[in-house]
Amino acid sequence: MEHTGALFREVLLVEDEAAHALLIERALKGFASTVTKCASVADARAKIKEGTFDLIVSDLNLPDVRGEAVVAALTGDAPKTPIIVLTSSASVTDGVAAMRGGARDFLVKNFDATFRDVLQVALSRLASSMAVEREKEQITRDRDLLREAIENSNDGLAVVQSDGTVRYANSGFESFLAGFDAKERGLFALDPSRIVRGDEVMGKLREQFASLEPGAVWAVEMVEEGDDKAAFDLSVSAVKDFGTERVFLLWVRDVRERRRRERFQREILSTTTHDLKGPLGAIAVSCDVLLDTPPADNRVHSMLERISSSASSAIQLIEEFLSLRRIEEGAFVLRPALTDVRSIVSRVVENFQLSAKTRGVELVWSGDTQRTEGCVDSLGFERVLSNLISNGIKFTPRGGAVFVDIKRNLTGLTLSVRDLGAGMEPSDAQRLFNRYGRLASHAQVSGTGLGLFIVKCIVSAHGGSIDVTSGLGKGTTFDVYFPDRPPLNDRGEVLCLDFA
Repeated sequence: MEHTGALFREVLLVEDEAAHALLIERALKGFASTVTKCASVADARAKIKEGTFDLIVSDLNLPDVRGEAVVAALTGDAPKTPIIVLTSSASVTDGVAAMRGGARDFLVKNFDATFRDVLQVALSRLASSMAVEREKEQITRDRDLLREAIENSNDGLAVVQSDGTVRYANSGFESFLAGFDAKERGLFALDPSRIVRGDEVMGKLREQFASLEPGAVWAVEMVEEGDDKAAFDLSVSAVKDFGTERVFLLWVRDVRERRRRERFQREILSTTTHDLKGPLGAIAVSCDVLLDTPPADNRVHSMLERISSSASSAIQLIEEFLSLRRIEEGAFVLRPALTDVRSIVSRVVENFQLSAKTRGVELVWSGDTQRTEGCVDSLGFERVLSNLISNGIKFTPRGGAVFVDIKRNLTGLTLSVRDLGAGMEPSDAQRLFNRYGRLASHAQVSGTGLGLFIVKCIVSAHGGSIDVTSGLGKGTTFDVYFPDRPPLNDRGEVLCLDFA
């Protein structure tokens, strides 16, 4: 009997009285696709060995087995198949005992007009219960797979309470805590003396735990003090409050190996660019000489212009790479001095107003007319600000705004650039300052991916730091800190060495 929409496909009916079996089979019509009948436990066990059933409906008074022993005999061969037992009106206690023994439900064999309705309720209840159980099992399997993947990950992952208590951490995060001599299993138990600018980094971490909104992300780099420095990218993401408690997700990635590979790549890039610069220069000069000659063929003249333009673009790109190389080698020298940064900000903002207006973005500078001083290299500060404003304008949609602000505190100066763009995922924050880092969401925006890397180099050389706060649909804020006492050498200079 095939019936579309049946609750169970294959049902085994165990009933020794033929008349009862016929009535039960008729009642099952529409709820079961196929009903297989047998009259004893022995016969039922043989049927179970031959095929698979989704449900067993069995009388408790059978020729070879009686009472709750029927359930034990049938579940021994089909432990995962649910059983509904049938009892007479005088033996309801047998049904209860059968359920204690493993039956899922019991029905009284009262073959009046309501029997089919009662059976339908029992079958529907059982089918719903089994669907919930299957869903729970799937969730449990998925959770176990996810936990195994997290535990086997090289990256550290932790769920942390607002007071820094680690609620859950994988082995990678436990190693991170141990590497910075955390005396307790808590984020704020990290030893600041083991971290470059440890007091400052840990202070900002506490501030973010107090103020970071759900859905936002904050990223920072933790570098170990010492010669053989360990370096980690740490990002913090706030999730929705559970009751009165705020919960944070932390990702930690060891970037030492990445830096080693990047040093190797830079060596290859440096050699290649030096080797290419000479031939490209010769091509450009030759084209310029030929272009000074009156054209005999306009098509040839056009081709020479294209060759010259392409060669010049390639040389310009090589110069950019070589400049980056000088930064990475520490040959890029900065000379921080007490400077009126307000005047620099005003000039840079004014230079970008036309670009912002063309893109339909409002550029807002909240500074006043008072002199605001900071110990910075003027050119380096201008490059940092220009890059951040340029990025803000590029990634803010028409009708949005970019806000610039500077603030003094007791120990230094903070430059803030906030945009109203699309923001970013928590995982993207860790890759933001990588060399040639290009996020997938930014693929349609032109750029080499070097800008924020160079910004990071300049700020690090000053002994400063960059905090990034971002949330999808909420924009991104860069807070750049320049200390009043940068790490000057005896000549009053600082070098970009952190990324060498």
